[in-house]
Amino acid sequence: MAVKFVSRDKWGAKPPKAVTSLSPSALAGVAVHWFGNPRAAKSHDGCAALLRSVQNTHMSPGGLGTTDGANDIAYNHGVCPHGHAFTLRGFGVQTGANGDSESNRDYAAIVYMAGEGDPPPSDEVLLVIADVIRAWQAKGAGPLVKPHQFFTGSSCPGPNLLKWVDVKPRPWKGKRKDTAVALKDETPHWLIDFVQWRLAARGKGKARPRSLPKPVPQTGWEAAARIDRMVNEIGPRGSFLDWVQWRRGGSKKGERPRSVPAKVPESWENGLKRLEEIFSGEAPPKPRPRPKPKPKPAPEPEPQKRTRITQKSELLAEPRATREELEAFMLAGEHGGYTDANVRGIVKRYVATATSVGLDPLLVVSQMVLETGNLTSFWSQVPRRNPAGIGVTGEEGAGNTFSSWDKACRAHVGRLLAYALPKGAENAAQRALIKEALQVRPLPDDRRGRAPTLAGLAGSWAMDPKYAGKIVRIANQIRPV
Repeated sequence: MAVKFVSRDKWGAKPPKAVTSLSPSALAGVAVHWFGNPRAAKSHDGCAALLRSVQNTHMSPGGLGTTDGANDIAYNHGVCPHGHAFTLRGFGVQTGANGDSESNRDYAAIVYMAGEGDPPPSDEVLLVIADVIRAWQAKGAGPLVKPHQFFTGSSCPGPNLLKWVDVKPRPWKGKRKDTAVALKDETPHWLIDFVQWRLAARGKGKARPRSLPKPVPQTGWEAAARIDRMVNEIGPRGSFLDWVQWRRGGSKKGERPRSVPAKVPESWENGLKRLEEIFSGEAPPKPRPRPKPKPKPAPEPEPQKRTRITQKSELLAEPRATREELEAFMLAGEHGGYTDANVRGIVKRYVATATSVGLDPLLVVSQMVLETGNLTSFWSQVPRRNPAGIGVTGEEGAGNTFSSWDKACRAHVGRLLAYALPKGAENAAQRALIKEALQVRPLPDDRRGRAPTLAGLAGSWAMDPKYAGKIVRIANQIRPV
């Protein structure tokens, strides 16, 4: 029987500050959490208030390790000790609970609404948690179910659920068949043991696993070699870089990044030591020949007189904010897998491209921040680099990808310009950029010129009737009057 969820309205949820959409079919699976602290409500009548309290904590300044607070309560769904399931962020929305950007993009988050000192979950509650996991799988999520400890090394979701997640056969499988035709798992049972030993454990002097065949087939060696290459191409994880920055900044306990595992791997310590040896012994750079003086770039246009942005604000206008203001706003929040230097480069492209065709970069960047959750959304990340939901319809795999942020920026600015200008009203530069953008994704002629002001984007660029108002709110946060 399908699980019934208590809606956000029923438990009194505040609206989210922003939503990062993420199809369940893009997920590897589900992560299981508990509150840890706070403890469970004493009766079911207190569960709604408990959720409101947790949401307030997460969304307040400092919540989930953010400066201004998280966008919403961290989890997708909750299950209380009284056997009821709750919609938190819900299906199709990226979680903020798993500890780092990679695990948030790859797993949904289900939380058992209890903590340390509470009784273990009853069999009835475990059945409900299993039902919620099955509901995610039915919507396309992958088969993996991991405890939060898997990503961070913490004690979450507590001893009882840690054991439950490892029970075999898996409790959420039941009698359900995953496919109409049973498929044989062709992965040898020893392969993962071999790859882990070869790439991670062997360097620590650990013995060869007994599960390995003698000799290991060539395909096993090939798998280990290719995975080793992939790991090197991916480079250091964001959680390692967060830890290095924290260690180098004084290791203050209250500032420890959430992405850092409870037990730091020995390889991280060794890696930091090696980096410090490299950079402390770095030879001074050789003097370079004096470059020829370059012509000074034309100064950026001065922002016009400050007035509040409204839905009647025109898209074609002189810049209403400086590049520094745009950068400062984006850098103050989470910005996905992008470094501070990446963000500055993206803003620089937006300012140059928008001003070259007469669009106000404040409004263009504000729309990009809304569409990408300040560069944290799945579609905005490399290698997709989609800055404004271009071609993203909600169907699996639907959406445009861009090989560089220069192309992404031009496609976004040109498309927005097409909404602002009726066909035939463009100058030569505007016409060329619109043509380039609409080659990426065509735009019906009846949408040309629909949005000379922000108000025209609601119901045309996006079906959300509050879409323009959301851009207004961001723009006024970027440069308050």
